[in-house]
Amino acid sequence: GIDKRQQPRINLKGYLVGNPMTDPKFDRNFQVQAAHGFGIISDQIYEAAMRNCKGDYINHVNQMCAEVLQTVKSLISEILDAHILYKKCVFSAPKPTNDATARKNLLEESIELNEAPGRPAIDCLTYGYYLSYFWMNNNMTRDALGVKQGTVGEWVRCKRELPYKFDMPSSIPYHLNLTMRGYRALVYSGDHDLQVPQLSTQAWIRSLNFSIVSDWRAWHLDGQAAGFTMGYANNLTFATVKGGGHIAPEYRPEECFAMAERWLANEPL
Repeated sequence: GIDKRQQPRINLKGYLVGNPMTDPKFDRNFQVQAAHGFGIISDQIYEAAMRNCKGDYINHVNQMCAEVLQTVKSLISEILDAHILYKKCVFSAPKPTNDATARKNLLEESIELNEAPGRPAIDCLTYGYYLSYFWMNNNMTRDALGVKQGTVGEWVRCKRELPYKFDMPSSIPYHLNLTMRGYRALVYSGDHDLQVPQLSTQAWIRSLNFSIVSDWRAWHLDGQAAGFTMGYANNLTFATVKGGGHIAPEYRPEECFAMAERWLANEPL
């Protein structure tokens, strides 16, 4: 649309992405290495994976590779891969419930609900997801948002039956195209994410073959290291967020706000 000068014209200057799913060749292939670095799999299991899979942890090249990767998968399932330090809790995805008393005071003011998400423990991060279901289906919330009565049915977080197709196996060519055309890019990673490890993100950035213009260093907030960063040619910046998970701002909002604010102001992190 920008090249064709379609109206309204978007005055795009750059973009930022966090723990981005980019290419399975990188995203999934570095999960084994990251799991070893996080102490989830042992040296022996990691060495067996390297020996039998020969660096390809996506396509099972032989039976021994398949078996060791099944062991890796089983061990990873013991933890929350979105943030390895957090409790593994009910994700609060929709499912039938028999808890007729759940949030009764809100339900009485809500639209007719078909199902509710599983209820996690109150000390789980996902408890907020659980509450969002009732809050978003409350008529007072909908009135405040200007949702006309009867136009929208039950709100469900992570509505997975949407008719989308995954028809773009890799977004690396798009990153290359945009950065080579002068658009600024900030790619950041919560460093405790195992879904899209920062190792995989660094690897696909290196595959662009951009020269390094700013060496690896810590970036700070309130006198403390908030993560680490490196600058590349073509205005591409990579940064980690210390203590962040797959959705880094969810776990480290203050640090991510400072990072984004500085980048948008074209200041060093």
